[in-house]
Amino acid sequence: MQFAYTAKAKNGESAAGVLAADSLPQAQRQLRQQGLFVLSVAPLGARAAFAARRRWGRRGRVSRKDLMAFTSQLAIMAKAGLDIAGALHSLQRQAASPALKKTLEGVYQDVVGGKSFSVALANHVEVFGQAYVASVAAGEASGRLPEVLGRLAAIQRNDLRVRSARRALLAYPIVLSVVAGAVVLGLMFFVLPQFSGVFAQFDMDLPWITQCLLAMSDELRARWWLWIGLAAAAVAGLIGFRRHPAGQRMVDRFVLHAAWIGEVARALMTGRAFHLLGIMIESGVPVVEALRLTRSSLGNSLFRQLFENLERDVLNGRGLSEALVAAPFVPSGAAEMVATAERTGTLGSVAQVIGEYYEEEGETRLRELTAMIEPLIIVGMGLVVACIVLSVMLPMFDFATLAQRGS
Repeated sequence: MQFAYTAKAKNGESAAGVLAADSLPQAQRQLRQQGLFVLSVAPLGARAAFAARRRWGRRGRVSRKDLMAFTSQLAIMAKAGLDIAGALHSLQRQAASPALKKTLEGVYQDVVGGKSFSVALANHVEVFGQAYVASVAAGEASGRLPEVLGRLAAIQRNDLRVRSARRALLAYPIVLSVVAGAVVLGLMFFVLPQFSGVFAQFDMDLPWITQCLLAMSDELRARWWLWIGLAAAAVAGLIGFRRHPAGQRMVDRFVLHAAWIGEVARALMTGRAFHLLGIMIESGVPVVEALRLTRSSLGNSLFRQLFENLERDVLNGRGLSEALVAAPFVPSGAAEMVATAERTGTLGSVAQVIGEYYEEEGETRLRELTAMIEPLIIVGMGLVVACIVLSVMLPMFDFATLAQRGS
């Protein structure tokens, strides 16, 4: 359940935001554990959240690109001095995406009705995300909303850039593998059976490679329904295994520690986690809340466990560097920089620098890995095609030799 709160920090600064808790007492306890003096805590309302989810299901999904464009335009308008309600009304009328237009209409109506911008966004948390809402709430409380919106737009642009780069780098190997696989299946299903009839007319011993491939081709053609069913069952089993907590943890551990892949995954995940953490801390979100929101945005279970440990360490009065050093999948350089940032009081800005650095390093390593994989795929599929061609040509050579002897 989502709760909107306003509170005072020990240094007298105001804080506002949205947090997730099972009950109102638990929400108040979480705020006290963060060292905040609670002024007000109010549930956003299960009925309102349910209605929002129903509206969300009817109108579709807001794309990352649309959300980035909205945030960038809103940041520019806020810096120009336009009030939030007027900016929302203008952006809502200009929105080309029906999903975003419907969402902004609801946010605008809430703001005009007297709710704060962050609470209005929290009613659509499934669109904007908890980290986005918390950062906006912190910006409102500190009076730095235009600056915070600019940071959010920057991280969204960077996220889109990284995703686009990954898709572009992986597209060629994937397409190459699919095309090569389709060619092999075509040879197995349509070409080899034609030669099988020719070979059957002559009483001659076939090479072992030809016998194996013909047997495979006959089996696939005779019981294709069985093999398709087994393939579908295997895919479903892998999906179910991936969704199970134990299976998810095993897969996540493999991704982070596998040869070649692990270096890329560790760099990209470290970069995204620290970039988001730095943005929220610089926006004024309390460290504990920023750690919790960063954890909720991570897909890897090992990184989520790490940030849970970091949150517990901060609540117990310890720093972040100890848990980071103990985590084998966090680059040692990142842990050392965080330790320095804690001593100098520059955790937010240093975390952003760490995030940007490791995101760029992850992209570079992914580019190198892709460049290495592409020729391996070509060579591998070439060998497969060569085996099929040999299985056809070798009997033809034998047939030609017998024909010459007979003549």
